[in-house]
Amino acid sequence: MIQSQIATSQLHELGYKIFLDRYAQKDMTRSSLSVGDTVIVVINAKTGQREIGTAVDIDLPQVTVQLLDGERVARDLEHVDKPIETEPGQMMDRVARGVAETEATPEKQAEWTHKFRWLLDDWKFVPGGRILTAAGTDQDLTFYNCYVIPSPNDSREGIMTTLTQMTEIMSRGGGVGI
Repeated sequence: MIQSQIATSQLHELGYKIFLDRYAQKDMTRSSLSVGDTVIVVINAKTGQREIGTAVDIDLPQVTVQLLDGERVARDLEHVDKPIETEPGQMMDRVARGVAETEATPEKQAEWTHKFRWLLDDWKFVPGGRILTAAGTDQDLTFYNCYVIPSPNDSREGIMTTLTQMTEIMSRGGGVGI
């Protein structure tokens, strides 16, 4: 089990990898990457397999990462992500603040941040993945995991309209069903 700073946020290794890869906020510029940082690194570019490791050497464009199993791999910087959030509790704080931002006053925002954070603590409630990824960030992402749109009209224009809708939804992280 990966030990978190907060006992209620403990995750098994696979859960921790999923958290770091999919939900933790990242330094998208990678400008803060330093030796000793926890990273997620692409192990197999064909399959997209990613593993947790620690940056042990940075000689740009290469970053050497020691994986949890002790293996060392060298990858180009573009295949190494640095999570800014390394503990689930950090994500929970961000999500609670983010969903409370819609409240009209700072007092109500603080009240609902506290209430949402209580709900997230101990994994009492786990929102959809899009919410965990987008809430409390400045990313222009959707909070909805899946959209169902009408079947396209049987014409070139109908097909193109549907493809345009799908492109817009998918560009913001949503999934599409017809």
